[in-house]
Amino acid sequence: MSDRDLQGPWALVVGATTTVGEQFARQLGAKGMNVAMVARRKERLDQVASEISEAHGVETRTIALDLMEETGLDRLQDATADLEIGFLVVNANLHRVGHFDLMSLEDKRAMAQMNFEMPVTLAHVYGGPMVERRRGAIVMLNEVNCFSPLEFDAVFQGTKAGLRLFCESLWLEYRASNVRVASIHVSGIEGSESYDAKITPGRRRLIKLLGASMDPAAIVEQALRQLERGKLILVPDTWMFVNIYALKFSDFLRLIGGRLSIMAPSAFFHWFMDGEGARAGQKERKR
Repeated sequence: MSDRDLQGPWALVVGATTTVGEQFARQLGAKGMNVAMVARRKERLDQVASEISEAHGVETRTIALDLMEETGLDRLQDATADLEIGFLVVNANLHRVGHFDLMSLEDKRAMAQMNFEMPVTLAHVYGGPMVERRRGAIVMLNEVNCFSPLEFDAVFQGTKAGLRLFCESLWLEYRASNVRVASIHVSGIEGSESYDAKITPGRRRLIKLLGASMDPAAIVEQALRQLERGKLILVPDTWMFVNIYALKFSDFLRLIGGRLSIMAPSAFFHWFMDGEGARAGQKERKR
């Protein structure tokens, strides 16, 4: 039975022109699903959509808009009102590093809105009809170290921890209605502008050697296989299983509790985040 039969005729991919989001659009199209694609760059959207239609003979719809704008969600609903969305992919992520008291309120609220409020809102809009039809799937992008406290990254980590608990809680509610809910936990997404900005080339090579970073196509391929097996926490990984063990170790530290469970992860990930995009927020504190 195909994904189209299990979930419905249309997938909606938010953030569909870069890395993981683009690969979800391509691979769901390859599985026979029609794909509605949302992103800000219309030219890139149209290019990817055309390639998917030509390669797999499915329908595509491009929706060029910024969901952070006041009317963004209304415009998205209008653009998909005639579609039966059976597979929702939320590839929404905004990461601005900086000490909390030095970061602007605007940046804090933008991260909270993009990383948590937006996924919750999209689940509200498109999850309800899935429950009524008693079929569907919702997948949301998260990170391996979502439960790891990080100095100079409080807001981002808070949104990601909340998103994991939201997905787990929604899974409990929706499973009785045959709607799959899962969060996909990644470490280094190769080719991601955010990843490249936070970590220098030397550290990225080390991370790849350790098996913690992955190509977006491999990430999505593994995530879809895990989802088909009924997994709730999707952790794509290499043969070294670094990502899986990192997630389990993070959960274990939280179980132990105490100051070490807070300070150790922060020191560890602080060492890896040596790119200018990560260091800029830290330098402000030292002045």
